[in-house]
Formats: sequence, structure tokens, C-alpha cells
Amino acid sequence: MESDQVDSRVITAQMRRDRMRLAAAQAELSALQQRVAELEKAHPVRAVRALRRTALGALRRGFHLLPAGLQQAGRGLRREGAQPSAQPSAPPAATQPASRGLALVIDDHWPQPNRDSGSVDIVNLVASLADLGFEVILAAAREMDGPSPARDALVRAGVPCLMPADAGSIEEFLGRRGAEVDLCVLCRVYCGGRFLEAVQRSCGKARLVFNSIDLNFLREERKALLSGDTAALDIARHVRMREIEIIRGCDATIVVSRAELELLGETTPDAYAVEMPLARPLVPPVTPFAQRQGIGFIGGFAHAPNVDAMRHFLAEIWPLVLRELPDIEMSIVGADLPADLLPSAPGRVRALGHLPEVGPWFESLRLTVAPLRFGAGAKGKVASSLSAGVPCVASPVAAEGMSLSVEGGVLVADGPEAFAARIRDAYTDPVLWQELSTGAVAYAQARLSLPEWRERLDTMIRRLGL
Repeated sequence: MESDQVDSRVITAQMRRDRMRLAAAQAELSALQQRVAELEKAHPVRAVRALRRTALGALRRGFHLLPAGLQQAGRGLRREGAQPSAQPSAPPAATQPASRGLALVIDDHWPQPNRDSGSVDIVNLVASLADLGFEVILAAAREMDGPSPARDALVRAGVPCLMPADAGSIEEFLGRRGAEVDLCVLCRVYCGGRFLEAVQRSCGKARLVFNSIDLNFLREERKALLSGDTAALDIARHVRMREIEIIRGCDATIVVSRAELELLGETTPDAYAVEMPLARPLVPPVTPFAQRQGIGFIGGFAHAPNVDAMRHFLAEIWPLVLRELPDIEMSIVGADLPADLLPSAPGRVRALGHLPEVGPWFESLRLTVAPLRFGAGAKGKVASSLSAGVPCVASPVAAEGMSLSVEGGVLVADGPEAFAARIRDAYTDPVLWQELSTGAVAYAQARLSLPEWRERLDTMIRRLGL
């Protein structure tokens, strides 16, 4: 029954896209008819020759605007009508699987996987598409021209990036090669998402996927409600409208949490949405409880939920922790920490800034904390901690949609007193800590593995007909 419902949503999304494609084909044919009339009137002798050239071009473009099923049927008829060659071509080598086509992934900046969770997810996506047989091109709209150390690092790591020599802008690339694209992934509502209409016009045969990273409208609504900012709430409602417009305009939407999947089931029940839990490499812990010290927080501070979380934690929760654990130390990892955040913080708090390699830091800690008060999606900071076998004390917002519990290495606490108490319990009880650490590794193996993530991605793409 569940499979039938998924198939129904896939068909509905494709029918919606196919109607747009057929409307575009009809518009082009109407324009062609008008052009032919003009040619016949102005140049009767040359009209037939010009008509042939124009019609052939329109037919090629129109073919790519047809639904995938009709395209496949047309190719089959063309093969049946072809004359057999005297020398049949050799079959492809067994070690060279047939390509599944060209996949274009659009974001607005080059990912830096050693700096933020969203970047890790984009690189995982590109690598997985390549592993699944696609020729992949990653494009960063806001950083297309000029030198880019982040892009250079990706190229050195084997990530195929759209270079300035290839095109001066996303629009230029779509104009040149849009008809070749088989799969286009638009990342984030106002990053890749702003190219929805351009991709629909230029990539007639492509299946479109919206990779939300997290639902932006949900995060902005929660932030506005927390601060009581009515103007921000109005902006969040406009974001909601655009994000839902993109979801309806794509063949499939990727979300990272069960909570977001259920929300889209209520707001856009006819859309095909897929939960793709975060994927992180598993690094089981080696250092025992007694040799670990301190608690940690990891996150980039260009991200508003992280700034709010640390201000709230240091002002409301940290003093309560110090009452019972006066010698405990906290370390904060992440770029762009506000200069005014630490001077007034009590106790021992260290800002380590950006760490290119966080493995040794996780291996030294007893606990991490995720005291987020607003946000959306699954939390990379929690996933990374669990993949390293480090227990985490998290707020309900941080744990949302990830099915987290003690069995999965997480203590969920709401309110300063409860949060501080959970830190004390896990920090001082070696039996509880070991139970949490073991559960974290088991959860990461079952839910956060890259092979499982890739398999989910493949299943979604196959449902789209690719």
C-alpha cells in the first residue's frame, strides 16, 4: 500500500511536469507556425528550405519536451526502422557500465566539507551520483567567476565543478547544454531553487529534484516566533510560498528528517518527497571514559540557530552545570564565532575556531551539546557526534525527526534545569556514558551510513525513470 502511494505521488509530480513540457512544446510550435507564415510572405522561394531547417530544430527540441515514456517509445521505433549495419558494433565492455546521463547539481557557493554540515551533504550527493553512473557537474551560482580556493580544493579531490571556462553563469550553461541534462538537483530554496523556472525552460527532458538541505520556511518561522518578530514572520510566510512552489515544480524533493517528511505530507500531499537521513563516516571511539574530559559544541556561526544556541546555553544552562561541576571545561569548534559571545561567559570556555580535522577533538570529549532553540531538518552536529561514538545532550529541536533516544546515544532535555541535569548525569556516570556511546555507534551504523544513503538515492532516481 505504501509503495502504491509513493508511485501515485511520483506519477502526479511527473504529470504536472509533463503538462508544463507539452505547454512549452505547443508554444514553440505556435511560434514556428508564425515564423513560417512570415517567411512565406517575405521570401516565397526560400521558404521551403528555411522551413525544413527550422522544423528540424523545433522537432529536436520538442522531442526533449515530451514525457520520458514517449521519448523511449520514439527511440524504439527509430531503432526498429534502422537498417542493420554490415559490421555490428561490439558490445560495451563489462567493466564500463552504461552512463545514466548528465546530472547537474546547482547550489550558490562551493561546499567546504571541513567547515559545515551542509557542505558534507552536497559532496556526498555529488559523489553518490557519480557512483550511480551519472556524469555529474556541480555549479555554484554566486561563485562562478574569479579564483576560488574552495573550488580548487574540490577539483583536487576529484569533484567535477563548473568552471569559468565552461560558462560565465548558470544561465549561460543552461543555454548551451540544458537540453543534454537528464537530472537536475536544485539545492536550497534561494540558492539552486531560484533557477527552477530557467531549468524548466532549458532542460526539457530533465527530471528535477529539490534538495532542501532543511526546510527554510520552517526554520525562519520558528526563529520569528521565538523572537516575536511579526515582520520576520511575514517574510517566513513568503519563503514558505516559494519553497512549496519549488516542491510542486520538481519531480521529487529530498528532506533529511521524518518530521519534515510528515509536514510535507500535510502541506503538499501530492508531492513526491523522500527522507534521506544524513550520512557520516563511522569512526568508533577508542579512548575510554576516564581519559576523556570536557564537553563540546560544533557548528558554523554564520548560521543563526548556532549563534542563538550558544548565547542561550552560556547564559542560561552553563551556570547551572558549573554549580555541580565547577572544573568542567567547554570547547567550541566552528568558524565566525561572534566576538562578544565569550567575554561574559563564566568558567572555562575555549573557542577553537575552525578545525580542519575534528576527529581528535571528538576523541578527547566526553559529551557534546546541541541546545538549539529553532531550526529545521536533521542536525549534522548530532550526526557527527554519534558517528564518533560521543554521546550528545540535545534539545527537542536538535533531536527532531531523527528518532533519537538513549538507545541511540542521545539524552533529550527541554529547559535549562533539565538540560544541565542531563549533562551532569552523562558526564559523571561511566556506566551511563558507555551505554550512550555504544548506542551512538549502533545508531550511526544503522541510520547514518553512506551506502544506505546512496541506496535510498538510487531508489528515488529509479522511481523518476532514470
